[in-house]
Amino acid sequence: MALATPAAHAAATTLVLDAQENYYVPAKGEGPNLNLGITASGGDAHDVSVTVDASSLAGKATMEIIGDCASTGTLKVRCDVGPLSGREQIDPFFLKPTAAAKVGDTGAITYTATASDAATVTGTTHVLVGGPKLLSRPYPALKHIKPGAVFTRTPAFANTGTVPAGEGVMLLVQDSDGVRLARDHSNCHYADSPDAGAWCRFDTPVAPGAAYETDAALRYTAAEDTMYGYDSYVVWPVGGTAPDSFDPSDFPKTGTGAPLGLKSVASGSGFTGSGYGTFATTQHADYQALGDTVEGKVGETVSITLGVRNNGPGLMDLRWMDAEQSGTFVVTPPAGTTIVGAPGPGEQGDPGPLWNCTPGKAGAKSYTCDVRSTDFRPGDSVTQEFRVRIDRVVPGARGSVKALENPRYPNRDDDTANDTAAITVKATGPATSSPAPSASTGPTSTATASPSGAGAGTGNGTTTGGGLAATGTDGVMLRAGIAVLLAAGGTLVFLAARRSRPQGGR
Repeated sequence: MALATPAAHAAATTLVLDAQENYYVPAKGEGPNLNLGITASGGDAHDVSVTVDASSLAGKATMEIIGDCASTGTLKVRCDVGPLSGREQIDPFFLKPTAAAKVGDTGAITYTATASDAATVTGTTHVLVGGPKLLSRPYPALKHIKPGAVFTRTPAFANTGTVPAGEGVMLLVQDSDGVRLARDHSNCHYADSPDAGAWCRFDTPVAPGAAYETDAALRYTAAEDTMYGYDSYVVWPVGGTAPDSFDPSDFPKTGTGAPLGLKSVASGSGFTGSGYGTFATTQHADYQALGDTVEGKVGETVSITLGVRNNGPGLMDLRWMDAEQSGTFVVTPPAGTTIVGAPGPGEQGDPGPLWNCTPGKAGAKSYTCDVRSTDFRPGDSVTQEFRVRIDRVVPGARGSVKALENPRYPNRDDDTANDTAAITVKATGPATSSPAPSASTGPTSTATASPSGAGAGTGNGTTTGGGLAATGTDGVMLRAGIAVLLAAGGTLVFLAARRSRPQGGR
Protein backbone atom coordinates (compact mmCIF):
# COMPACT_ATOMS: atom_id res chain seq x y z
CA MET A 1 0.00 0.00 0.00
CA ALA A 2 2.82 2.42 0.83
CA LEU A 3 4.38 1.79 -2.61
CA ALA A 4 1.15 1.85 -4.60
CA THR A 5 -0.09 5.21 -3.34
CA PRO A 6 2.78 7.36 -4.75
CA ALA A 7 2.60 5.51 -8.07
CA ALA A 8 -1.11 6.19 -8.45
CA HIS A 9 -0.59 9.81 -7.41
CA ALA A 10 2.19 10.29 -9.97
CA ALA A 11 0.13 8.78 -12.78
CA ALA A 12 -2.50 11.47 -12.28
CA THR A 13 0.01 14.34 -12.45
CA THR A 14 0.22 16.36 -15.65
CA LEU A 15 2.38 19.31 -16.66
CA VAL A 16 0.76 22.47 -18.05
CA LEU A 17 2.84 25.08 -19.89
CA ASP A 18 1.62 28.66 -19.75
CA ALA A 19 3.45 30.37 -22.63
CA GLN A 20 2.53 33.72 -24.14
CA GLU A 21 1.14 33.65 -27.67
CA ASN A 22 3.29 36.45 -29.13
CA TYR A 23 6.62 38.08 -28.33
CA TYR A 24 7.51 41.40 -29.94
CA VAL A 25 11.19 42.25 -30.37
CA PRO A 26 11.57 46.02 -30.66
CA ALA A 27 13.39 47.40 -33.69
CA LYS A 28 15.77 49.07 -31.23
CA GLY A 29 16.62 48.44 -27.59
CA GLU A 30 15.50 45.32 -25.77
CA GLY A 31 12.32 43.39 -25.35
CA PRO A 32 10.52 42.48 -22.14
CA ASN A 33 11.07 39.34 -20.08
CA LEU A 34 9.63 36.29 -21.79
CA ASN A 35 6.65 35.13 -19.75
CA LEU A 36 6.68 31.39 -19.13
CA GLY A 37 4.87 29.49 -16.41
CA ILE A 38 4.62 25.79 -15.66
CA THR A 39 2.11 24.01 -13.45
CA ALA A 40 1.94 20.53 -11.96
CA SER A 41 -1.75 19.63 -12.11
CA GLY A 42 -3.28 16.74 -10.18
CA GLY A 43 -0.30 16.25 -7.88
CA ASP A 44 3.39 16.95 -7.47
CA ALA A 45 5.88 16.47 -10.31
CA HIS A 46 9.58 15.70 -9.88
CA ASP A 47 12.77 16.36 -11.82
CA VAL A 48 10.93 18.98 -13.85
CA SER A 49 12.94 20.69 -16.57
CA VAL A 50 12.04 23.05 -19.43
CA THR A 51 14.14 23.52 -22.56
CA VAL A 52 13.58 26.71 -24.57
CA ASP A 53 14.70 27.00 -28.21
CA ALA A 54 14.73 30.36 -30.03
CA SER A 55 17.33 29.34 -32.64
CA SER A 56 14.95 30.23 -35.48
CA LEU A 57 15.83 33.87 -34.66
CA ALA A 58 19.55 33.42 -35.36
CA GLY A 59 20.86 36.59 -36.99
CA LYS A 60 17.72 38.49 -36.00
CA ALA A 61 17.95 38.58 -32.21
CA THR A 62 20.31 37.92 -29.33
CA MET A 63 19.37 36.44 -25.98
CA GLU A 64 20.05 37.83 -22.49
CA ILE A 65 19.59 35.00 -19.97
CA ILE A 66 18.15 35.85 -16.57
CA GLY A 67 17.12 33.84 -13.55
CA ASP A 68 18.43 30.31 -12.99
CA CYS A 69 18.37 29.10 -16.58
CA ALA A 70 21.58 27.98 -18.33
CA SER A 71 22.62 28.27 -21.97
CA THR A 72 22.73 25.03 -23.99
CA GLY A 73 23.70 26.62 -27.31
CA THR A 74 22.98 29.67 -29.46
CA LEU A 75 19.56 31.03 -28.48
CA LYS A 76 18.82 27.94 -26.38
CA VAL A 77 18.43 27.53 -22.61
CA ARG A 78 17.53 24.84 -20.11
CA CYS A 79 15.65 25.69 -16.92
CA ASP A 80 15.81 23.03 -14.20
CA VAL A 81 12.79 23.43 -11.94
CA GLY A 82 13.21 20.27 -9.83
CA PRO A 83 10.22 19.20 -7.74
CA LEU A 84 7.10 21.14 -8.64
CA SER A 85 3.96 21.60 -6.58
CA GLY A 86 1.47 23.97 -8.13
CA ARG A 87 2.67 26.74 -10.45
CA GLU A 88 6.09 28.30 -10.97
CA GLN A 89 7.05 31.31 -13.07
CA ILE A 90 10.32 30.95 -15.00
CA ASP A 91 10.92 34.07 -17.18
CA PRO A 92 14.14 32.67 -18.70
CA PHE A 93 15.40 35.53 -20.92
CA PHE A 94 14.67 38.61 -22.98
CA LEU A 95 15.60 39.30 -26.61
CA LYS A 96 17.37 42.19 -28.32
CA PRO A 97 17.43 42.81 -32.09
CA THR A 98 20.65 42.43 -34.04
CA ALA A 99 21.93 45.11 -36.40
CA ALA A 100 20.69 42.98 -39.30
CA ALA A 101 17.14 42.62 -37.93
CA LYS A 102 14.35 44.22 -39.96
CA VAL A 103 10.86 45.18 -38.95
CA GLY A 104 8.61 42.32 -39.99
CA ASP A 105 11.13 39.53 -39.39
CA THR A 106 9.51 36.53 -37.74
CA GLY A 107 10.49 33.42 -35.83
CA ALA A 108 9.33 31.15 -33.07
CA ILE A 109 10.27 30.11 -29.54
CA THR A 110 9.52 26.47 -28.72
CA TYR A 111 9.30 24.79 -25.33
CA THR A 112 9.62 21.22 -24.10
CA ALA A 113 8.79 20.41 -20.48
CA THR A 114 9.69 17.04 -18.96
CA ALA A 115 9.40 15.31 -15.59
CA SER A 116 10.28 11.90 -14.20
CA ASP A 117 6.65 11.21 -13.31
CA ALA A 118 4.56 13.17 -15.83
CA ALA A 119 4.15 13.21 -19.60
CA THR A 120 6.22 15.59 -21.75
CA VAL A 121 4.44 18.72 -22.99
CA THR A 122 5.41 21.32 -25.61
CA GLY A 123 4.48 24.88 -26.52
CA THR A 124 5.23 27.70 -28.96
CA THR A 125 5.44 31.49 -28.92
CA HIS A 126 5.38 33.44 -32.18
CA VAL A 127 8.02 36.18 -32.51
CA LEU A 128 7.85 39.38 -34.56
CA VAL A 129 10.44 42.13 -34.93
CA GLY A 130 8.56 45.38 -34.52
CA GLY A 131 4.95 45.07 -33.48
CA PRO A 132 2.46 47.27 -31.67
CA LYS A 133 3.78 49.72 -29.09
CA LEU A 134 1.11 50.89 -26.67
CA LEU A 135 1.82 54.08 -24.73
CA SER A 136 -0.43 55.20 -21.89
CA ARG A 137 -1.64 58.72 -21.10
CA PRO A 138 -0.72 59.94 -17.59
CA TYR A 139 -3.47 60.64 -15.11
CA PRO A 140 -3.71 64.24 -13.91
CA ALA A 141 -2.82 64.94 -10.28
CA LEU A 142 -6.03 65.34 -8.26
CA LYS A 143 -6.34 67.48 -5.13
CA HIS A 144 -8.94 68.49 -2.54
CA ILE A 145 -10.82 65.17 -2.60
CA LYS A 146 -13.10 64.94 0.43
CA PRO A 147 -12.58 61.89 2.66
CA GLY A 148 -15.02 59.19 1.61
CA ALA A 149 -15.84 60.97 -1.67
CA VAL A 150 -15.96 59.37 -5.15
CA PHE A 151 -13.51 60.45 -7.85
CA THR A 152 -12.91 59.13 -11.37
CA ARG A 153 -10.06 58.17 -13.70
CA THR A 154 -10.13 57.49 -17.46
CA PRO A 155 -7.35 55.30 -18.94
CA ALA A 156 -6.18 56.10 -22.48
CA PHE A 157 -3.49 54.73 -24.78
CA ALA A 158 -2.05 55.05 -28.30
CA ASN A 159 -0.37 52.53 -30.63
CA THR A 160 2.90 54.13 -31.77
CA GLY A 161 4.23 50.85 -33.20
CA THR A 162 4.42 49.54 -36.75
CA VAL A 163 1.73 46.84 -36.70
CA PRO A 164 -1.73 46.62 -35.19
CA ALA A 165 -2.68 45.01 -31.93
CA GLY A 166 -4.96 42.85 -34.02
CA GLU A 167 -6.57 40.82 -31.27
CA GLY A 168 -7.23 43.76 -28.97
CA VAL A 169 -5.63 44.92 -25.75
CA MET A 170 -5.48 44.11 -22.06
CA LEU A 171 -5.82 46.73 -19.31
CA LEU A 172 -4.44 46.23 -15.80
CA VAL A 173 -5.48 48.76 -13.13
CA GLN A 174 -3.57 48.96 -9.85
CA ASP A 175 -3.71 51.52 -7.07
CA SER A 176 -2.36 52.44 -3.66
CA ASP A 177 -4.00 51.54 -0.37
CA GLY A 178 -6.82 53.80 0.68
CA VAL A 179 -9.01 53.76 -2.43
CA ARG A 180 -11.82 51.40 -3.42
CA LEU A 181 -12.44 50.60 -7.10
CA ALA A 182 -16.11 50.12 -8.02
CA ARG A 183 -16.87 46.75 -9.64
CA ASP A 184 -18.89 48.25 -12.45
CA HIS A 185 -18.09 46.24 -15.62
CA SER A 186 -18.82 42.67 -16.69
CA ASN A 187 -15.72 42.36 -18.90
CA CYS A 188 -13.43 43.28 -16.01
CA HIS A 189 -12.10 40.99 -13.29
CA TYR A 190 -11.56 42.38 -9.81
CA ALA A 191 -9.39 41.38 -6.85
CA ASP A 192 -10.95 40.16 -3.62
CA SER A 193 -9.50 43.21 -1.89
CA PRO A 194 -11.35 46.27 -3.24
CA ASP A 195 -8.18 48.39 -3.34
CA ALA A 196 -6.04 45.82 -5.24
CA GLY A 197 -7.23 46.62 -8.77
CA ALA A 198 -8.67 44.84 -11.79
CA TRP A 199 -7.98 43.74 -15.36
CA CYS A 200 -10.17 44.07 -18.43
CA ARG A 201 -9.96 42.72 -21.98
CA PHE A 202 -10.97 44.67 -25.09
CA ASP A 203 -11.30 42.87 -28.44
CA THR A 204 -11.08 46.10 -30.43
CA PRO A 205 -8.12 45.97 -32.90
CA VAL A 206 -5.81 48.95 -32.43
CA ALA A 207 -4.13 50.09 -35.64
CA PRO A 208 -0.77 51.91 -35.76
CA GLY A 209 -1.37 55.59 -35.01
CA ALA A 210 -4.74 54.97 -33.36
CA ALA A 211 -5.59 56.12 -29.84
CA TYR A 212 -8.42 55.14 -27.51
CA GLU A 213 -9.77 55.84 -24.05
CA THR A 214 -12.30 53.88 -22.05
CA ASP A 215 -15.88 54.85 -22.83
CA ALA A 216 -16.64 55.22 -19.11
CA ALA A 217 -14.52 56.47 -16.25
CA LEU A 218 -13.33 54.17 -13.48
CA ARG A 219 -14.91 55.12 -10.15
CA TYR A 220 -12.91 55.24 -6.92
CA THR A 221 -13.88 55.98 -3.32
CA ALA A 222 -11.26 57.44 -0.98
CA ALA A 223 -11.12 55.93 2.52
CA GLU A 224 -11.86 58.26 5.43
CA ASP A 225 -8.28 58.25 6.75
CA THR A 226 -6.56 58.52 3.34
CA MET A 227 -4.48 61.63 2.71
CA TYR A 228 -2.28 60.75 -0.30
CA GLY A 229 -2.17 57.99 -2.88
CA TYR A 230 -1.86 57.08 -6.53
CA ASP A 231 -3.75 55.31 -9.33
CA SER A 232 -2.03 53.53 -12.20
CA TYR A 233 -2.68 51.33 -15.22
CA VAL A 234 -0.82 49.58 -18.04
CA VAL A 235 -1.96 48.19 -21.40
CA TRP A 236 -0.48 45.48 -23.62
CA PRO A 237 -1.57 43.54 -26.72
CA VAL A 238 -3.72 40.46 -26.25
CA GLY A 239 -1.33 37.49 -26.47
CA GLY A 240 1.70 39.70 -25.85
CA THR A 241 3.98 40.05 -22.85
CA ALA A 242 2.05 40.78 -19.67
CA PRO A 243 3.52 42.65 -16.67
CA ASP A 244 5.82 40.45 -14.62
CA SER A 245 3.57 39.97 -11.61
CA PHE A 246 0.26 39.73 -13.47
CA ASP A 247 -1.66 36.61 -12.53
CA PRO A 248 -5.32 36.44 -13.64
CA SER A 249 -6.12 34.17 -10.70
CA ASP A 250 -5.49 37.12 -8.36
CA PHE A 251 -8.68 38.71 -9.72
CA PRO A 252 -11.52 36.22 -9.12
CA LYS A 253 -14.45 38.64 -9.06
CA THR A 254 -16.36 39.67 -12.20
CA GLY A 255 -18.18 42.98 -12.51
CA THR A 256 -21.95 43.06 -12.82
CA GLY A 257 -22.60 46.16 -14.91
CA ALA A 258 -22.36 46.98 -18.60
CA PRO A 259 -19.09 46.04 -20.35
CA LEU A 260 -16.37 48.67 -20.38
CA GLY A 261 -15.59 49.69 -23.95
CA LEU A 262 -13.18 51.87 -25.91
CA LYS A 263 -13.79 55.06 -27.86
CA SER A 264 -11.46 56.65 -30.36
CA VAL A 265 -9.60 59.83 -29.39
CA ALA A 266 -6.99 61.96 -31.13
CA SER A 267 -3.44 60.72 -30.79
CA GLY A 268 -0.69 63.19 -29.92
CA SER A 269 2.14 64.07 -27.58
CA GLY A 270 0.08 63.39 -24.44
CA PHE A 271 0.80 59.65 -24.60
CA THR A 272 4.09 59.26 -22.75
CA GLY A 273 3.83 55.65 -21.59
CA SER A 274 3.23 56.44 -17.91
CA GLY A 275 -0.30 55.58 -16.81
CA TYR A 276 0.21 57.01 -13.34
CA GLY A 277 -1.24 59.85 -11.31
CA THR A 278 -1.32 60.98 -7.69
CA PHE A 279 -4.22 62.24 -5.61
CA ALA A 280 -4.58 64.15 -2.34
CA THR A 281 -7.58 64.43 -0.06
CA THR A 282 -8.49 67.18 2.39
CA GLN A 283 -7.97 64.88 5.42
CA HIS A 284 -5.49 66.07 8.08
CA ALA A 285 -3.20 64.50 10.68
CA ASP A 286 -2.49 66.05 14.07
CA TYR A 287 1.24 65.80 14.83
CA GLN A 288 2.05 65.94 18.55
CA ALA A 289 5.61 66.71 19.63
CA LEU A 290 6.94 64.39 22.35
CA GLY A 291 9.24 65.92 24.96
CA ASP A 292 11.08 64.48 27.94
CA THR A 293 12.96 65.51 31.10
CA VAL A 294 16.73 65.68 31.59
CA GLU A 295 17.18 64.43 35.13
CA GLY A 296 20.45 63.86 36.98
CA LYS A 297 23.47 65.45 38.65
CA VAL A 298 25.76 68.06 37.16
CA GLY A 299 28.43 66.23 35.19
CA GLU A 300 26.25 63.20 34.44
CA THR A 301 25.21 62.07 30.94
CA VAL A 302 21.64 60.79 30.70
CA SER A 303 19.31 59.56 27.96
CA ILE A 304 16.10 61.20 26.83
CA THR A 305 13.68 60.15 24.09
CA LEU A 306 12.09 62.74 21.83
CA GLY A 307 9.89 62.54 18.78
CA VAL A 308 6.49 62.95 17.13
CA ARG A 309 3.19 61.07 17.38
CA ASN A 310 0.49 61.00 14.72
CA ASN A 311 -2.78 61.59 16.55
CA GLY A 312 -4.80 61.19 13.33
CA PRO A 313 -7.33 61.03 11.98
CA GLY A 314 -5.31 61.03 8.75
CA LEU A 315 -2.88 58.32 7.65
CA MET A 316 0.38 59.53 6.12
CA ASP A 317 0.97 56.68 3.66
CA LEU A 318 3.69 57.87 1.28
CA ARG A 319 5.05 54.46 0.27
CA TRP A 320 5.85 54.20 -3.43
CA MET A 321 5.78 57.95 -3.76
CA ASP A 322 8.73 60.33 -4.04
CA ALA A 323 8.99 60.89 -0.29
CA GLU A 324 11.58 59.74 2.23
CA GLN A 325 9.86 60.97 5.36
CA SER A 326 6.51 62.15 6.71
CA GLY A 327 7.90 65.31 8.31
CA THR A 328 10.63 66.37 10.72
CA PHE A 329 11.07 67.47 14.31
CA VAL A 330 13.57 70.05 15.56
CA VAL A 331 15.27 69.45 18.91
CA THR A 332 16.75 72.38 20.87
CA PRO A 333 18.50 71.27 24.10
CA PRO A 334 17.97 73.25 27.32
CA ALA A 335 20.55 75.80 28.42
CA GLY A 336 23.20 74.21 30.63
CA THR A 337 23.11 70.89 28.74
CA THR A 338 24.94 69.46 25.72
CA ILE A 339 23.78 66.71 23.38
CA VAL A 340 26.73 64.32 23.13
CA GLY A 341 25.03 61.28 21.59
CA ALA A 342 25.63 61.97 17.90
CA PRO A 343 27.54 59.07 16.31
CA GLY A 344 30.99 59.53 14.84
CA PRO A 345 31.96 58.61 11.26
CA GLY A 346 31.24 54.98 10.46
CA GLU A 347 29.21 54.43 13.64
CA GLN A 348 25.73 54.59 12.17
CA GLY A 349 23.76 51.97 10.32
CA ASP A 350 23.67 48.20 10.47
CA PRO A 351 24.44 46.70 12.89
CA GLY A 352 24.54 49.84 15.01
CA PRO A 353 21.72 52.29 15.74
CA LEU A 354 20.60 54.74 13.09
CA TRP A 355 21.00 58.47 13.59
CA ASN A 356 18.30 60.23 11.61
CA CYS A 357 19.21 63.75 12.69
CA THR A 358 21.43 66.52 11.39
CA PRO A 359 24.01 67.72 12.07
CA GLY A 360 25.86 64.48 12.76
CA LYS A 361 27.98 65.90 15.52
CA ALA A 362 27.80 66.56 19.24
CA GLY A 363 27.29 69.97 20.79
CA ALA A 364 25.04 71.54 18.15
CA LYS A 365 22.55 74.23 19.16
CA SER A 366 19.71 72.26 17.51
CA TYR A 367 19.07 69.06 15.58
CA THR A 368 16.59 68.35 12.79
CA CYS A 369 15.37 64.74 12.78
CA ASP A 370 13.36 62.92 10.14
CA VAL A 371 10.02 61.29 10.78
CA ARG A 372 11.49 58.51 8.68
CA SER A 373 8.34 56.38 8.49
CA THR A 374 6.40 56.78 5.24
CA ASP A 375 3.59 54.63 6.62
CA PHE A 376 2.84 56.89 9.57
CA ARG A 377 -0.52 55.77 10.92
CA PRO A 378 -2.76 57.29 13.59
CA GLY A 379 -1.36 56.24 16.96
CA ASP A 380 2.16 55.65 15.61
CA SER A 381 5.14 57.58 16.93
CA VAL A 382 8.69 58.01 15.65
CA THR A 383 11.32 58.79 18.26
CA GLN A 384 15.04 59.35 18.63
CA GLU A 385 17.16 58.77 21.72
CA PHE A 386 19.59 61.53 22.70
CA ARG A 387 22.49 61.34 25.17
CA VAL A 388 22.58 64.61 27.10
CA ARG A 389 25.33 65.83 29.44
CA ILE A 390 24.29 68.11 32.30
CA ASP A 391 26.97 70.83 32.35
CA ARG A 392 25.50 73.16 34.95
CA VAL A 393 22.25 74.13 36.63
CA VAL A 394 20.36 76.94 34.90
CA PRO A 395 17.18 77.74 36.83
CA GLY A 396 14.09 77.55 34.60
CA ALA A 397 15.98 76.14 31.61
CA ARG A 398 13.76 74.51 29.01
CA GLY A 399 14.53 73.13 25.59
CA SER A 400 11.98 72.17 22.97
CA VAL A 401 10.84 69.64 20.38
CA LYS A 402 8.92 71.08 17.46
CA ALA A 403 7.02 68.96 14.91
CA LEU A 404 7.17 70.17 11.30
CA GLU A 405 5.39 68.92 8.18
CA ASN A 406 6.88 67.66 4.94
CA PRO A 407 6.26 70.68 2.69
CA ARG A 408 5.65 68.46 -0.36
CA TYR A 409 3.14 66.32 1.53
CA PRO A 410 1.75 68.50 4.32
CA ASN A 411 -0.20 66.87 7.11
CA ARG A 412 -2.46 69.96 7.31
CA ASP A 413 -2.34 70.00 11.10
CA ASP A 414 -5.23 72.06 12.48
CA ASP A 415 -4.13 71.75 16.13
CA THR A 416 -0.94 73.76 16.52
CA ALA A 417 -1.13 73.81 20.32
CA ASN A 418 0.71 70.49 20.62
CA ASP A 419 3.22 70.99 17.80
CA THR A 420 5.87 72.01 20.35
CA ALA A 421 6.75 70.16 23.57
CA ALA A 422 9.17 71.06 26.33
CA ILE A 423 12.45 69.45 27.28
CA THR A 424 12.58 70.17 30.98
CA VAL A 425 15.52 69.83 33.38
CA LYS A 426 15.71 68.40 36.91
CA ALA A 427 19.37 68.83 37.79
CA THR A 428 21.06 68.73 41.17
CA GLY A 429 24.27 70.60 41.88
CA PRO A 430 25.48 74.17 42.22
CA ALA A 431 23.43 76.62 40.23
CA THR A 432 25.09 79.12 37.91
CA SER A 433 24.54 82.83 38.09
CA SER A 434 23.21 82.81 34.53
CA PRO A 435 19.64 84.06 34.10
CA ALA A 436 16.91 81.75 32.86
CA PRO A 437 17.12 81.26 29.09
CA SER A 438 15.29 83.66 26.81
CA ALA A 439 13.56 82.89 23.53
CA SER A 440 16.99 82.51 21.92
CA THR A 441 17.35 79.05 23.47
CA GLY A 442 14.66 77.66 21.15
CA PRO A 443 10.91 77.70 20.58
CA THR A 444 8.74 78.25 23.63
CA SER A 445 6.97 75.13 24.76
CA THR A 446 3.22 75.09 24.31
CA ALA A 447 2.65 71.51 25.43
CA THR A 448 4.76 69.68 27.98
CA ALA A 449 5.28 65.96 27.52
CA SER A 450 5.15 63.68 30.53
CA PRO A 451 8.53 63.43 32.27
CA SER A 452 7.98 59.70 32.66
CA GLY A 453 8.87 58.90 29.05
CA ALA A 454 6.06 60.26 26.91
CA GLY A 455 8.42 60.29 23.94
CA ALA A 456 8.81 56.53 23.77
CA GLY A 457 5.51 55.69 22.11
CA THR A 458 4.18 52.18 21.67
CA GLY A 459 2.03 52.32 18.55
CA ASN A 460 2.54 50.19 15.46
CA GLY A 461 5.56 51.49 13.55
CA THR A 462 7.00 53.17 16.63
CA THR A 463 10.73 53.30 17.19
CA THR A 464 11.87 53.33 20.77
CA GLY A 465 15.18 54.25 22.38
CA GLY A 466 18.20 51.98 22.64
CA GLY A 467 21.97 52.09 22.21
CA LEU A 468 24.55 54.66 23.23
CA ALA A 469 24.45 56.79 20.13
CA ALA A 470 20.89 56.98 18.91
CA THR A 471 18.01 54.84 17.85
CA GLY A 472 16.75 54.47 14.33
CA THR A 473 13.25 55.24 13.29
CA ASP A 474 11.24 52.50 11.75
CA GLY A 475 11.99 51.64 8.15
CA VAL A 476 9.61 51.92 5.28
CA MET A 477 7.16 49.01 5.02
CA LEU A 478 7.06 47.87 1.48
CA ARG A 479 3.78 46.84 0.10
CA ALA A 480 4.42 43.43 -1.42
CA GLY A 481 1.35 43.48 -3.59
CA ILE A 482 0.73 46.33 -5.85
CA ALA A 483 2.37 49.55 -5.46
CA VAL A 484 3.48 50.78 -8.72
CA LEU A 485 5.90 52.93 -10.62
CA LEU A 486 5.96 53.16 -14.41
CA ALA A 487 8.96 53.07 -16.66
CA ALA A 488 9.08 55.06 -19.89
CA GLY A 489 7.59 53.12 -22.79
CA GLY A 490 4.52 52.00 -20.91
CA THR A 491 5.94 49.07 -18.96
CA LEU A 492 4.59 48.66 -15.44
CA VAL A 493 7.35 47.97 -12.92
CA PHE A 494 6.20 45.84 -10.01
CA LEU A 495 7.74 45.27 -6.63
CA ALA A 496 8.20 41.60 -7.35
CA ALA A 497 10.27 42.27 -10.46
CA ARG A 498 12.09 39.20 -11.70
CA ARG A 499 14.60 40.82 -14.00
CA SER A 500 17.90 41.83 -12.46
CA ARG A 501 19.52 44.24 -14.88
CA PRO A 502 19.87 47.99 -15.37
CA GLN A 503 16.66 49.67 -16.41
CA GLY A 504 16.12 52.61 -18.69
CA GLY A 505 14.22 55.72 -17.63
CA ARG A 506 12.02 55.04 -14.64
